[in-house]
Amino acid sequence: MERERMWWILLGFPGWGPVKIRQLVERTGCLKRATHLVLKSHSNGAEIAKSRNELFDRTLALEQAWSCSIENKHYPIAWREYADSPLIFFGMGTFVQAQRSRHVGIVGTRSCSDHAVRLAFELGVELGRRKWTVVSGLAKGVDEAAHRGACYSGCRTIGVLGGPLRPLSPRSSRYLAGQMIRMGGSIITEHAIGEEVHPWHFASRNRLVVGLSEALIMVQSPKKGGALISAQLAIEMGIDCWVYRPSTREQSRRWEGNMNLLESFPEMGWSTSNELIERLINRSSAANPCLSELAMPESFRRIWKEMNALGKGHSSDISRSVNRPLELVESQLHQMELQGWVRRTPGGWYVPVYFGW
Repeated sequence: MERERMWWILLGFPGWGPVKIRQLVERTGCLKRATHLVLKSHSNGAEIAKSRNELFDRTLALEQAWSCSIENKHYPIAWREYADSPLIFFGMGTFVQAQRSRHVGIVGTRSCSDHAVRLAFELGVELGRRKWTVVSGLAKGVDEAAHRGACYSGCRTIGVLGGPLRPLSPRSSRYLAGQMIRMGGSIITEHAIGEEVHPWHFASRNRLVVGLSEALIMVQSPKKGGALISAQLAIEMGIDCWVYRPSTREQSRRWEGNMNLLESFPEMGWSTSNELIERLINRSSAANPCLSELAMPESFRRIWKEMNALGKGHSSDISRSVNRPLELVESQLHQMELQGWVRRTPGGWYVPVYFGW
C-alpha cells in the first residue's frame, strides 16, 4: 500500500508524468529515493504530498475499493507496453486478471442511434453467454448498452471510467455500475475521488479499454470521436478490430467513421451479430492481453521476466541470462509457445506475444 501511495504522490507534481517518473525510479534504483528527491526539489512538496494523500485515502475509503500499481502482479501485461502506462489505478469490484476468460472491447458514440444501442446490447448478451468478459467505457449510448447486455446474460464486465469512482459520471450509469460489481465485474479508473476531471481524461481512457481487449468491436462512430480513436489504436497495436457495416438505408453522418474505416480495411466489416460472433469464435488468440503474470505457471516466470527485459531473445541468449541449461530453456520456451505466452519467429527468436510480432 505504501509503495502505491508513493507512485500516486509522484504523479501529483507539476511536470512529472508516467514516463519521467519511471525514468527517475530506474535511474535512482529506488522508488522511495525517487519520491524523496522530487519532494525535496519543490518548495511546496510537503503540501502537494499531503493533498495527494488525502485524495488517495478518500478513494480507498469506499467499500470494495482498491488500488493497483505498475509493480503489482495483477497489473495487466499489455498496459506495460504503453509509454504512458498508468503507474497506479483504482477500482471497485473484482478485477480478476488471472483467469483466462476472453476479453472483448465494445466501443461506440454516446450520441448513437437506436439501432446501435440494440446491436451493442445484443453483442453484450451473446458474448456474456459465452462467458467472455465485455470491456467498455461505461458512457452513455453504446457503452452502457454493451454492459447491460453482459449483465443480462449473467456474465462479468469491466467498465473503464474517465473520471473518479465517485461521483460516478454519467449519473445514468450509477445503478448499472453497482449491478456490474454485484455480478463479479468491476469499474476501474486512473483518477482518485476529488481529483479535477478534464475532457482529455475520457480520451485517455480509450487506451486502457483497448489494452484490456484481445479484440475490439466498433459499433458506431461519426467522422470523429473516441470510438474511432480506440479502433485506430487497436489497429496500430495489432489487436483484432471489427467494424459494423451499416446498410445503404442506414448510412448517415452517425456512421461516417465506420464507413471511412471500412474503406481502408474492408475485411474488418460485419453486418450481423451472429456473423461477428462466428468470426470471433473462429479467430484464435495467442494469449489474453488482460492477463497478469499470476495466470502463468511459476516455472515460466523467470524466463518471462528476462524476455520482458530483452523484448526478444534467442534460446541460447536466454539460457545464459537466466543461468539455466539450454535444453531446459528450450523445453520451457516450447511449452510457453504452446500455451500462448511466447511466439517463435524466423531465425529462432522468441518474443512475448503482446509485443505484436
